[in-house]
Amino acid sequence: MFKNLLFVFLFLVQITAYSQTPGVIIGEMNNSAFVINNNQPSLVKAFEWTFKDGTKVTEMAITQLGNEYYLLATCIYQGRKRIAAIDIDLVGINFVLNEDAQFKMCSAVACETCRFFFENNKIVACKCEETGTISNHCHYKASVGNGYFANFQRAQRMSKDEQN
Repeated sequence: MFKNLLFVFLFLVQITAYSQTPGVIIGEMNNSAFVINNNQPSLVKAFEWTFKDGTKVTEMAITQLGNEYYLLATCIYQGRKRIAAIDIDLVGINFVLNEDAQFKMCSAVACETCRFFFENNKIVACKCEETGTISNHCHYKASVGNGYFANFQRAQRMSKDEQN
């Protein structure tokens, strides 16, 4: 009986382990502070390559809203501010970037400063800080983050090649 239970338990653990989406640890929680690990240069390159238009990252941080965590990048493109965020998971004390995370972008069109607009602790739109409204002054786009994840992996491989 014990052997049968052990077999079933190990079988279920194996199925669970193989069914989870592979992720990459990008940071950790350290004394209530969110710290990005040594993958930061690859994370920056992945944001810039995902935009594909010359956008440059000026700041990057892990941020929390409610129970949701995001890797947030403040960028600049042709003198205009742009922000991007990708969903990340907190697993223990580690922040994990998953291939199926959502990539969100907010670009200033006819507004100096656009910010993400949150509803139920989720990013759902952009709003213009000057007018305080959700309008066409800020362009919002959301997509599956597998392109970002692929760019991150490519940047990681290039970094390893440069070190060798």
